[in-house]
Amino acid sequence: MRARSAALAAAVAVAACGGDVGGPPAIPSAAIAYVEGATAAVVTRGRTIVLEGYGFGAVRGAGIVTFASQGGGVTVALVPDSASWSDFAIEVVVPPDAVTGSVTVDTDAGERLTTTVHVLPSVPFDPAALAWQPRAGFPRAPVGVALAAAEYATSGGFTATLYAAGGAEPLGGDSAFVPETGVHVARTTAGGEITAWVRQPESATSANRSLPAARAFAAAAVATPHNSRLSSGAVLYVIGGIDEHEQPQRSVYGANLSADSVVSGFVALEPLPVPIAGAVAIVRRGSIYVLGGADSAGQPVSTVYVARVTPGGLLDGWYVQPATPGPRAYGGGTLIDRRIAVFGGFAEPVAPGGGLDPTPPRLASGDTGLVSRRSGFFTGPWGGIGPVLPEPRSQFATLDVGTALLVVGGMYAGAAADAAETLAAATAGDSLGAFTGPVGTATIAGQGGGTLVGPAGATWRDAGGGWHGLVLGGMDLATRLRRTGVWGF
Repeated sequence: MRARSAALAAAVAVAACGGDVGGPPAIPSAAIAYVEGATAAVVTRGRTIVLEGYGFGAVRGAGIVTFASQGGGVTVALVPDSASWSDFAIEVVVPPDAVTGSVTVDTDAGERLTTTVHVLPSVPFDPAALAWQPRAGFPRAPVGVALAAAEYATSGGFTATLYAAGGAEPLGGDSAFVPETGVHVARTTAGGEITAWVRQPESATSANRSLPAARAFAAAAVATPHNSRLSSGAVLYVIGGIDEHEQPQRSVYGANLSADSVVSGFVALEPLPVPIAGAVAIVRRGSIYVLGGADSAGQPVSTVYVARVTPGGLLDGWYVQPATPGPRAYGGGTLIDRRIAVFGGFAEPVAPGGGLDPTPPRLASGDTGLVSRRSGFFTGPWGGIGPVLPEPRSQFATLDVGTALLVVGGMYAGAAADAAETLAAATAGDSLGAFTGPVGTATIAGQGGGTLVGPAGATWRDAGGGWHGLVLGGMDLATRLRRTGVWGF
């Protein structure tokens, strides 16, 4: 049974008011409904995107797609081939001179369909110039935090906010964890700085903004109108994780957000098919992907689920997708254009969080699977891509910075000596290169931040398209104590 919440989608009640009035269904009016699976998309110059709607024409003919141009007027977008155009969807490349404003489809039949997008430049990220800097520290329970960033594009500018849910305090090193229910919010500011973390209200009344139950090692995702079909506002999803008995859970909790705070209580949404902790969650083109994780016995799994965000913020069910070639937990993952990649982690049973024992075998390999830009579902089975990490590694933060992917911290053979705190891999098209490093000019450990295992991580962009990110918390391998530090760039 699927949970339904008026707090997330009052519009759900509308469905109950309809009846069968007879006759054929009405033909929808020609329109652009979504861009990149979103109602108010943020797109990047040079990237291939998909426009969805109705009435584009079964064949392109003389149809064109134009964007607002830097020089005034419009600029024509490249439609890669005839298969990129259908009556319901068009794939185009965002022109290099496109700017925020109208996107227009002129069809072969003479229809003119228009919507609005926010356009950012593509800014290459240079891993060699990476310099970690201290940020506002996390107040408490910094191990196994579910962390996500949300970008907000408005007429007044482009901002981002960080949301951190749950987490745990360790007992006896890494032998046990005490999860908690707290939720914290921090705004991002110029240069990748952040404000102080604000703990959201906790009470036994409707004003409560903490999680309904304690969670650690959960996954987090934020849906906004810029990355999903959400009609307005934003929703934070906290997915799986361990409870106070250190048992993985199926739960998915959701709450409405503003750019400053959590604005509604968390409610239970469609649960995962199985209990999972230590999974990877990715939100893209209106879908949330949950990849791998560990089950109730601590055994890593190869399951892959996808749910689509409804206009009211609900999830339309967890759809089982092709499994990865092997089990994987406490590793990394990302979606590069049309291809999801997972890498590193554990394939054999581990304690919650993965622990600090160097002996359990870890993975250096990666797998990739192709997904449809239009439906969000996988279009075929996964394939292995061999060793993408220079050595087996687990419990790291994965940071997507557009033209590269960063791996920060974690357990690997040289971790005790901080031999490779941050690695980088190039991303081009839908391909992931091999991770190399260490990269950067100033390390976290070199500034007294510890040898981090299991930090949480998130990235965001500024108004100019530049990338920023941070890592939060984790355990210090050298002292076997938890760290409340936050480090960013």
